[in-house]
Amino acid sequence: MVCKTYSAVLCGMEAVKVQVETDVRSGLPQLQMVGALASEVKEARERVRVAIENSGFRLPPKHITINLSPADIRKEGTSFDLATAISILAAFGFIPEEQIQNCMFAGELSLDGTINKVSGILPMAKMAATEGFQKMIVPAGNLGEAALQNEVPVYGMNRLTEVVDFLLGNINKEAELPMSPIDLKKIQNEKKKQIECDLKDIIGQTAAKRALMIAAAGGHHLLMIGPPGSGKTALAKCMPSLLPDLSFEEMIDLSNIYSVSGKLKNDMEYVVMRPFQAPHHATTPSALLGGGRNANPGLVSLCHHGVLFLDELTEFKPEVLETLRQPLEDHTVTVSRLQATYTYPAAFQLIAAMNPCPCGHFPDRTKCNCSPQQIRRYTGKISQPILDRIDMMIEVFPVEYEKIRKKESSETSECIREKVVRARKIQKKRFEKKKIQLNSEMGKRETEEFCTFDKEAEQVLHLIFQKNEFSTRRYYRILKLARTIADLDGSPEIRKHHLTEAYSYCNVGKKYWRMEA
Repeated sequence: MVCKTYSAVLCGMEAVKVQVETDVRSGLPQLQMVGALASEVKEARERVRVAIENSGFRLPPKHITINLSPADIRKEGTSFDLATAISILAAFGFIPEEQIQNCMFAGELSLDGTINKVSGILPMAKMAATEGFQKMIVPAGNLGEAALQNEVPVYGMNRLTEVVDFLLGNINKEAELPMSPIDLKKIQNEKKKQIECDLKDIIGQTAAKRALMIAAAGGHHLLMIGPPGSGKTALAKCMPSLLPDLSFEEMIDLSNIYSVSGKLKNDMEYVVMRPFQAPHHATTPSALLGGGRNANPGLVSLCHHGVLFLDELTEFKPEVLETLRQPLEDHTVTVSRLQATYTYPAAFQLIAAMNPCPCGHFPDRTKCNCSPQQIRRYTGKISQPILDRIDMMIEVFPVEYEKIRKKESSETSECIREKVVRARKIQKKRFEKKKIQLNSEMGKRETEEFCTFDKEAEQVLHLIFQKNEFSTRRYYRILKLARTIADLDGSPEIRKHHLTEAYSYCNVGKKYWRMEA
């Protein structure tokens, strides 16, 4: 007798349906599993057999063959344990076969029959809805995560015996209701109260705070250059507090990535806040972009819709920085492996910080003794293609003693965030018929269509372009930056002072990357 149940395997960000077929017949007693299996799936033979026996079910000595199809997709992970166990029990007649039709199972079994959490439940739940399953049984620890999708009823179980009793109708279980956008908003507001970083706590740095607001409003990448202790890291950590709340769709996107990565823990069944990732400068390209044996998403994907902060930028290996070219431009990461090619989303905002020279005190020549050659060699660790992809550069100077003692009041992150939200609403209306949402995402056509300016601004732009040897990419980035500054002012047209301010953020690099010997 052949009995079938269904589970799923992760292929990148997507889940693929897996059919678990069990055949029981007379012969040498053994349990055999086939179907392009990884080692952890092969090990399920003993894990599942012992879990079934410890749950009180006695299996007659038969030859059991289990096939996981399609056979051309490699099966990895431990999420097939529950489906395999139910398939065996149904094949031996413990569960009527009609009770397991149109049901999907996912979960790892302990030897005592306990059902443990697994990674990737959210994409599996989405796949179950697409494939037309009528219910889904998952570990109790994955219940909240699976219920983010709102099409398939989801049931959370703690033990194998509980699943069997539920399928036989001996116990009643209510399906977990999907989390509504309103409920998630409440959780989001509670999480926001726990944020400790606020711009009001940073003394001085008015220009840097202004630059952070512009970067947040348009989604622009920002590089801060300044001596040690000037506050670059503290400013960067305040960036998430300036960004608008995640939309419901963005929460689902992020939760999907974290689910695939196995990053959703018991205290975080879904992601409701914008992520902030700050990798050490010794990180590897595969850790940053994704990879490994199972090609998991990297840090640039884990900060999708959030902030990637690279402190001490020049300390990162050049080959690591160069790998950021594609995600900075395309907002995706492609990881190729022998068996498949995976594409992960990576629409993050880059905030970087660096010292201006090896000693960290240039251009203060009373403290800095670095030669122009040393400074060029130090800043030269960052290539021009990477610099061209960074929209804004600012200098951050140490705070003067008088300002520290004066303790002047500063705008809170919440006040600045309100300005950012207003500017983003303008952009949302502007791009409602486009596939983009922010000024930083505009291509050549959108830039020429929406970056309109008066004659005076046209003359200023002409002078700027004549004076500087800008690449075409840099020219359009100035226009996009000016568009964001105009949006913050509520101006439909780009004016002269918008262009000059945008140019000032693109002119800082000359001091450090075009030094004369």
